[in-house]
Amino acid sequence: MDLTNKKIGYNFKDKDLFILALTHKSASRRNNERLEFLGDSIINFYIAKELIRLFPNLNEGKLTQIRASLVSRNFLNNMAKELKISKQLVLGKGETTENNSILGNALEAIIGAIYLDSDLNQSMSFLAKLYKKSFKNIEPNKDIKDSKSRLQEDMQKKGYKKPFYEVIDHGDNQGSLRFEAFCKVVDLDIQTKGWGKTRKSAEQEAASVILQLYLNSGK
Repeated sequence: MDLTNKKIGYNFKDKDLFILALTHKSASRRNNERLEFLGDSIINFYIAKELIRLFPNLNEGKLTQIRASLVSRNFLNNMAKELKISKQLVLGKGETTENNSILGNALEAIIGAIYLDSDLNQSMSFLAKLYKKSFKNIEPNKDIKDSKSRLQEDMQKKGYKKPFYEVIDHGDNQGSLRFEAFCKVVDLDIQTKGWGKTRKSAEQEAASVILQLYLNSGK
């Protein structure tokens, strides 16, 4: 494992922290879930701070929409792919990074590890480089809809019944997999599953998967 990964752009003093950040729970009981929890909070803080600075006239609702788009599962997964994190992940036998949030979660864990290895300022500097292009591409006046809203609007346009959601709470000891949500669209005969730290995030993930299936099916 390259512990001075140039693509990531940070040289860990504590090499074990980096290894832990890349260790999925399927591989070990000592895994990256706690670092992921920390990194998630740091990323949300950074995004909120920058949006307040860059867009002083935007209201809270629009700021929330933009932040959600910048910390979504797909967005974090794509950034993790650009950093080639998948090549260094430690996964259990049979585990993959397909159709889940493992890559994005690992990126969150890396952010948490950088904070513990250095300080908040270095964590902010790392995120500034990571999000530099993304902030430049923000269109503040563009209507950004979340996956649940988009799915519901698409179904209404087709004259289909509203999506149905069911959520199971697996307890607070499950970390990022606490809530399991099922999303079903009867008229498409599709049901998907999503996981999340909150009910809302689990439902959003399940809706996002349906959107991908729906769009790719050409229906």
